[in-house]
Amino acid sequence: MQERKSAFLVLAAGTLWGLISLFVHMLSDCGMQSLPIVCFRNVLAALILGIWLAIRNPGLLKIRLRDCWMFLGTGVVSIALFNYCYFVTLQHASVAVSVLLLYTSPVFVMLFARLLFGEPLTRRKLTALVMTVFGCACVTGVFSEAQHLPLIYLLTGLGSGLFYGLYSIFGKKALARYSTETVTFYTFAVAAAATLPFSASNCVSVVSSHPQTLLVGVGLALFCTVLPFLCYTSGLKGIPAGRAAVLATAEPLVGTVTGIAVFGDSFSPSTALGILLVLTAIVLMNTPARIGRTQHG
Repeated sequence: MQERKSAFLVLAAGTLWGLISLFVHMLSDCGMQSLPIVCFRNVLAALILGIWLAIRNPGLLKIRLRDCWMFLGTGVVSIALFNYCYFVTLQHASVAVSVLLLYTSPVFVMLFARLLFGEPLTRRKLTALVMTVFGCACVTGVFSEAQHLPLIYLLTGLGSGLFYGLYSIFGKKALARYSTETVTFYTFAVAAAATLPFSASNCVSVVSSHPQTLLVGVGLALFCTVLPFLCYTSGLKGIPAGRAAVLATAEPLVGTVTGIAVFGDSFSPSTALGILLVLTAIVLMNTPARIGRTQHG
């Protein structure tokens, strides 16, 4: 029962993350630019998490000054840049393509692990890498002129995967000393502080002209940031991380369906093949090798 509940929580997190395009497009339609949307999300998420932690366990808000560099890594280098690249891609490419390019992050993590920690590049990992590259080529229109993605948005999409992957590197250091809740709060707080000077004017202008954007921002922070984080973290307690990572691939599936149903995104056979290849690569990278050996003999 506990394992089933945990799996449901992780699946719910992936589903909520997959709905992020709804909020980003609403904010964009009201005139909010990409970086201000990043700032808006981070400020509201930090406020919600901060209030929740202050009520639940104020001790989790304490950190040592000399550890601030960790949160500069998770907040600025990872979350702020990841969100910016992702939101730019969402505004200029289909939801399916944007989410799919974000999900190249496991490939970057694999390469970082090789370069920084000396983890071996196994045949399974190399196969997944090739599948991911070929899958991205399919969804970005390399094999179909009907759905060509400009190079700049291919790069921002891959950038979202790169910076999101870096969170695992910086987060590993921070989580060795602090709780998940503490790391997440300061990650969003630092990301908000870093983007606020460049975004405050646009945020205030849009909220003043369209007061409903404040509710949209709260929805983005609550339903696509704080709640999925809590669901995913809680779910990790009852199932292996590899299985959780596979279940979280509900995000690109939900994102794709949302793009087609709500925004009328095109969905060619090339896109379908690319999504299938990348999702298969994700499952391959997050499935223990012994399972593969069992299945083959």
